[in-house]
Amino acid sequence: MERLSDYIQGERVVRELRRHAPEALEELTCNLEQPLSPPLERAVARSLDDGRVPAFRAAEVLMPAMMTTFAVCPAAIAEEVLSELKASCNRCEEVGRCWQAMRNDAEAEACQAFCPNAEAFMGLGGK
Repeated sequence: MERLSDYIQGERVVRELRRHAPEALEELTCNLEQPLSPPLERAVARSLDDGRVPAFRAAEVLMPAMMTTFAVCPAAIAEEVLSELKASCNRCEEVGRCWQAMRNDAEAEACQAFCPNAEAFMGLGGK
């Protein structure tokens, strides 16, 4: 019964949003502070991992939060380096995991396990 409840509260909602209100789904994914039920949060994360939210840009939503997590000041980074970091972020295969981590204020240490830019952030004076 729990799996059915998870489907109804998660995957089904995401599917309906993707089909009938893609702008609402995009807004939901871009707002890291929006309270969500655990099944919906997991479903959105899976959708991000699978690329089923095509308008989502990790570098625009997740990278600023990740830089805050690592205590990195974007203004102190050369534009060329920042562009490389953004490109790496947008190619990341752990977008759903990152999205959940940033929503839940994960510590830098936890993010080192999956963030492709973690090493660079640490080298830029971060944690």
